[in-house]
Amino acid sequence: MAALQSPDEAADVASPLDVPQEGVYEALFREIVTGKLAGGERLMIDDIAERFGVSKIPVREALKALEAKGWVESAPRRGTYVRALSLSELHELFELRMIIEPETTALAAHRRRTVHLQQLAALIEEGEAAIKINDFVTSSRVNLEFHSLIAEAAGNRLAYDVIHDLELRLARYFFESEWNERSETAHEHLAIYEAIRDQRAGDAATITRNHLRHTEAMAARSMKDGKSNLKINSPARPLGK
Repeated sequence: MAALQSPDEAADVASPLDVPQEGVYEALFREIVTGKLAGGERLMIDDIAERFGVSKIPVREALKALEAKGWVESAPRRGTYVRALSLSELHELFELRMIIEPETTALAAHRRRTVHLQQLAALIEEGEAAIKINDFVTSSRVNLEFHSLIAEAAGNRLAYDVIHDLELRLARYFFESEWNERSETAHEHLAIYEAIRDQRAGDAATITRNHLRHTEAMAARSMKDGKSNLKINSPARPLGK
């Protein structure tokens, strides 16, 4: 998957010179994940083709692929739209994280190598620096890499793939989160790292559970305060990778 970029950076990607036909999917994907294309926004094939400097065919194919993976929705006579954010989907994403990540973190405490500890420490430092300057893009990328790296340290490729995908899907739920709460999550990352470093598997799992509860509550508050593109009563359907 492509790395996270800011809406401004994503706009730079979406130029005829930068988006060959095979790159339409990735360009639209980045714009959805980074919030440049907001939940509920209509996607017009003609406009997208003109903006990217491509024919309609790769745009249609990209939209079909995005719909198959749960990023967009289409309906007769309404067209295709970016999938709206919803509290039900948010809860389902965190419900799955709660099943997978605590035990994965415990495994990482047993199996981690020195290189994993070095990389986790570097990500924590980078994340703290990003929070100090309100750099959302770097903060989000670091968060994704931190949790994905823990799964890598656990030595479970399937867990890595699932967690990486979940983090991508959750990224757009956190655009409007308060920065003081982001600082709290950075402290929680440090506590998780220390438990993994000291091979305290039980503590690592417990701290991870508390971290997940906090971050879900943070995202839900942001949505309920009207800061995100929220669809409260829309049931979430299963999402593909």
